[in-house]
Order: sequence, then structure tokens, then C-alpha cells
Amino acid sequence: MVHTEDVARAHIFFLEYSDARGRYICSLDDTTILELAEFLSPKYPEYQFPRADELKDIKGYECMPSVSKMLLDTGFEYKYGIQEMFEGEIECCKKKGLLQ
Repeated sequence: MVHTEDVARAHIFFLEYSDARGRYICSLDDTTILELAEFLSPKYPEYQFPRADELKDIKGYECMPSVSKMLLDTGFEYKYGIQEMFEGEIECCKKKGLLQ
């Protein structure tokens, strides 16, 4: 997961970074649905996000971590964390009437 502004900033960063070679993963964090539920459910009880205890028995695919070590090693810094991403998205959806 990554904020769209951070993706745009990473593109600009690499246009200016002369040592850039190969491909870079631009992903702030590997977050599971369980971790999202633990964050969103208590913060937004007015919405029907699944609670963490409802998801604990769900088995998903195990993925390789995709945190951007190569990107971070170049000196790039993310501006937004997972909380800012979801808080911004939920506020945007509220304003547009997509969440009530």
C-alpha cells in the first residue's frame, strides 16, 4: 500500500536520481486485512468494517514482503503512513456521499 502522492514523488525522485538502475517497489507497508480491521473498526464504529475477531480464522495467501528496501536505501522518504492514507480516503468518501 502506498499513497498516490508518494508514488508521484518517487517518480520525480528517480528522474533526479542519477544512480537509479532496475526496478523499484514503491510500497510503504504490507498490511493484512486483519491489521486493517484492527485499525478501522474501532476508529470508525459507525461503518460496517469487519471486526478483527470476525477475521481471525480467515486464511489468505502468504505473500513475500514487498516493503521497498531498495527505494528506501536511495534516501527516498515516504510522506504518508497507513493511517493518513485511510483517514484521507474515508474523509474524501464522506464528503462525496459515498459513506454515510
